[in-house]
Amino acid sequence: MVVTRETGPLQQQLDAADIPVTVLGRRRRLSLVAYRRARRAAQGCDLIHAHKFSSNVWGALLARMSRRPLIVHEHNWSGTPSRLRSFLNRRWIAPVTSHFVCVSAPVAHQVVGDGVPAHKVHVLPNAIPPGRPMARRAARQELGLPATAFVVGIVARLRPEKNHELLLRAAARLVTAHQAVTICAVGDGPRRAFLETLAEDLGIADHLVWAGERRDAGRLAAAFDISVLCSTWEGLPLVALEAMAAGVPVIATAVGGLPELLADGAGVLVPPGDADCLVSAIATLRATPDLAARIGAAGRRRVRDQHDLPSTVARLDSMYAEATEAQVVIR
Repeated sequence: MVVTRETGPLQQQLDAADIPVTVLGRRRRLSLVAYRRARRAAQGCDLIHAHKFSSNVWGALLARMSRRPLIVHEHNWSGTPSRLRSFLNRRWIAPVTSHFVCVSAPVAHQVVGDGVPAHKVHVLPNAIPPGRPMARRAARQELGLPATAFVVGIVARLRPEKNHELLLRAAARLVTAHQAVTICAVGDGPRRAFLETLAEDLGIADHLVWAGERRDAGRLAAAFDISVLCSTWEGLPLVALEAMAAGVPVIATAVGGLPELLADGAGVLVPPGDADCLVSAIATLRATPDLAARIGAAGRRRVRDQHDLPSTVARLDSMYAEATEAQVVIR
């Protein structure tokens, strides 16, 4: 495995499995030292699998230099067209990859719109490993949450596209209407100070628990009565799958792959940026526990039936075999 920037928690798991890891420590877009190290690693492999746009660009370069087969994986699309991104997808990445893997149909639609040949584009939804989430009481203790509170959780980096302020404003309106809620924000990021100030201004600071970055966030989903995603754009977020697997009803903005994931009663969709609809959705599930339970159960079935990790790994393994057998002309 080659990591272009810096290491992280995953390296401990890879080390335990005796999988070699090369960390490039790249600090600039173009780094000759990082490129040389990456090229050496690529020449020692049978196939290159790159993830996300900037690494896909690097992967296309390494595939050309090492003459190794390439699979690229696109996880997100911001919804904002980019001529440079379209050009690089069409003219630089697509010619040397056999499989352009996308986590949802909307992401695949954008990639095809960029000019990538449709026969190279494959939708492979995200999946999560089977596991047992932590029990509700234990998860609440771990996060410092009141045992009997109605808790709305949001698990996301504190970044602009996650739009935490939409949930904070909705929570303020619920509190004003005497519908007490506790908001638990799991994650950290550059907007922490801004969001803390906003919570103070809205008068809901006492209703928030800032849980910080958690490596075990997926196991803690059962601590929530509802899990909310307010994003302005997404691919197919793992946090939604983890909440659904725990039987927690998900309310999410209708962006990226979320409409398909939550269709047919497996969750609740609200328009992006619409505080009125978010307030209504939270209040409805708070007032009707039976409905919340039915949605949670439907979500759990959806993940079990359509997003199990063994099936996803088997599909990816088939793509690896196809890529190594394909005769992609590298130029």
